[in-house]
Amino acid sequence: MAQDKQPVSKVTVEKRIDGKYFFALTFRGVTYPVKGPFANPMQAAAAGQATLKALEARAGGPSRA
Repeated sequence: MAQDKQPVSKVTVEKRIDGKYFFALTFRGVTYPVKGPFANPMQAAAAGQATLKALEARAGGPSRA
């Protein structure tokens, strides 16, 4: 049975109305609280990816659908 090949884990960067950036993290289908603020989207994305990498390392590797 074919399914969408999207990762179960991902980082999403959001820009708030005040111009600051935050990241939302979904790990193995669970969405965690938004973290921030960051001065630009690259900082938010880098922090999010580092957090995701740390979670994957603790859980024994990347989680894929």
